[in-house]
Amino acid sequence: MNTWVLLGVAVAWLAVNFRWIVLYRDGQVFDIDEAGYFGMALNNHGAALRDGVVGWVEAVESSGIQAPLLPALTSLHFFATGTGTVAAFVVPLVAGVALILLTHALANRVAGRPFAWIATAIVATAPGVIYEARAYHFALPAAVMTTAAIYFLVRSEGLSKLKFVVPFGVFVGLMPLSRTMAIAFVPGLVLAALIQAAVPHDRKKRLKYFALAAAVGAGVAAIWLVPNGVGVFKYLTGFGYGKQSVEFGQDAGVFNPGAWVERLRLLILDHGLPHALLLCAGLVAAIVVAVTKVRTGPAKDTLRSMVASALFPSALLVAEGGVAVLTSKNTGTAFFLPLIPSMAILALWGLYRAHRSLRKALPVAVALVGLLALVPMVDLRLPTAHPWEVDLPVLGSSKVTDGRGAPQVYVDPGGQVTEPLSVETVREWRAVSEWAAGQVAEHHALSGATAFGFRDRLFNINTLQLEMLRRFGYGVALPQVSPTENGNTEPDYRAWLTSYRSNSGDASKTCLLFTATGTVNEFEPKVDPPSMVSAAMASGFMPVATHPLPNGWSVTLWKRPQPTCVPS
Repeated sequence: MNTWVLLGVAVAWLAVNFRWIVLYRDGQVFDIDEAGYFGMALNNHGAALRDGVVGWVEAVESSGIQAPLLPALTSLHFFATGTGTVAAFVVPLVAGVALILLTHALANRVAGRPFAWIATAIVATAPGVIYEARAYHFALPAAVMTTAAIYFLVRSEGLSKLKFVVPFGVFVGLMPLSRTMAIAFVPGLVLAALIQAAVPHDRKKRLKYFALAAAVGAGVAAIWLVPNGVGVFKYLTGFGYGKQSVEFGQDAGVFNPGAWVERLRLLILDHGLPHALLLCAGLVAAIVVAVTKVRTGPAKDTLRSMVASALFPSALLVAEGGVAVLTSKNTGTAFFLPLIPSMAILALWGLYRAHRSLRKALPVAVALVGLLALVPMVDLRLPTAHPWEVDLPVLGSSKVTDGRGAPQVYVDPGGQVTEPLSVETVREWRAVSEWAAGQVAEHHALSGATAFGFRDRLFNINTLQLEMLRRFGYGVALPQVSPTENGNTEPDYRAWLTSYRSNSGDASKTCLLFTATGTVNEFEPKVDPPSMVSAAMASGFMPVATHPLPNGWSVTLWKRPQPTCVPS
C-alpha cells in the first residue's frame, strides 16, 4: 500500500511540473547555461545521427569542462521525443521524481516509514527542487547521483554486502559526470565509506570491498575525466578558487562569518525562508543531540554506533560538502541541491530526537512549510506566484515564496515579473541569433572562430551556438571576453584579441567579432563598449554589419583578415 501511495505522489508531482513546463517554458528563452547545455545535447544527437554509436561516444567524451551526463541522456531520448523545447526537460523532470523516491528510501533506512514520509514531503516541496525540475540545468541529476550513492552505501551496511558495493562505486563515479562541481562532494562519501569499512572487526573484507568500489568509481569517472581532466582542473581551480570565482561571490572560508551569512542567504534564495529555517533548526538540533549522546554515554561505544548508523554517510557528506561550499567564493547555481536530501534527513532526525513534543509537532510543521512553498509554484498566473520577501537583520531581504521559473528570474532577477516573455519578444531575440548564424556562414567562418566582445544575457555565445547546431548540425569556436580573467580596459581587450591567454577560448585567431552598443542585459562585471570598439579597430577589425537588439541597443559584426575566413 505504501509503495502505491508513494508512486501516486511521484506521478502527481510529475504531472504538476510537466503541466507548468508545457504552459510556461515552451517557446520561451533559455538562460545562458540552458542554451549551452541544450546545445551540447543537440551536438551529441547530431553526432549519433551522422556517425552512429562511435560518433555519439566521441561527442559525449569531448564535452570539455562541462559534465556530459544530462546532455548525453537528453540526446538519446531525442530519438523518441524529437528535439523540441519541452522535450529538453524530460531528464530534469525524471531526475526530480528519482530524487523524491531515493529520499524516501534513504530516510526509511534511517528511521522508518513515518519519518520517511516527512523527509519526502520536505524534498518534494523544496522550491529549489521544483525550480530545477523546470530548468535545463545539471543540479538535479547531480543530486540524484549523490543521493543514490549514499543510498547504496547505506544498503551495503558499511561495505559488507558486495551486491551494493558496486552500485555505490558506480554512482560515486557518475557524480563528476553529472556536474563538474560535484567532484567537491566526492571526498565526503569516500571518507564515509572508508571509515565505515575500517572501524568494524571484519575490516579486512570490508576494506577489500572499499578498494573495489574505489576502482569502479574511478573507472566510471575516467570515461570523461581522462580526456578532459586538465581542462576540468583549470576550470575548478579558476572558477572555484581562482580569480574568476569572485564574479559569483566575495566571501569564503569556514571561519569567515561573512561566508556563513552569504551561504545562508543562498540557501534562502534557493529554497525559501520556511524550508531554510526548518533545515537550519534541525541541523543545530542534530549537532546538540549528537554531542549530548557522546558526553552522556561511553564515548568509544557511542562513536562506533554513530559510525555504523545509516545516518552517518549523510552527516559526513553535509559536513564535508558544507566546507567545500564555504571555502569557494563561487556560489554558483543550486550548489546546495545535492546536499538537500541529506540535510533534510539529518535535520529531521535532529528534531525527532531533540524532544518528544517536537516529534509530535513535526508532521504538522512540515505540512505547513510544504504547502506554503508549493502553492505559489503550481501556476504562474496565481496571485501567490509573485515573489514575497521580508527584511531580516543581517540577512537583509529574504525570499519567503516565489512562484516564478527560470525565464522570469533570468530576464528580471530583482523584479516582480511573473509573465512569460511575449511571443513577439522571444521571436525577436531568436532572430538576432539567426542573423548572427547567417553572418558566420556568409563570412566563411564555419571552420574558424568568432569572438564575443560582450556578455549579454539573451544574446551570447551559447544562444548563437544553439542556433548554429540547429541550422548546421555542428558548432563553431566562440571565445567570449572575460573581464575578470582578461582585464577590463582597452589594452586588456586588445591583448585578448591578439594573444592566446584565456580559459574562455582563443580570440587571437578570430576573424569575426561581435560587439554591442549598450550594457543593459550584461553580466557583471560589464564590458565597456567604447573600449571594446577601440580594441577591435586597433586589432585589425573592420565593421561589416549591424543588427538591432530588442532592448533598444544594437550589435555590430567586425571582420579582420585571417586564413579561417578565406573561402575554401
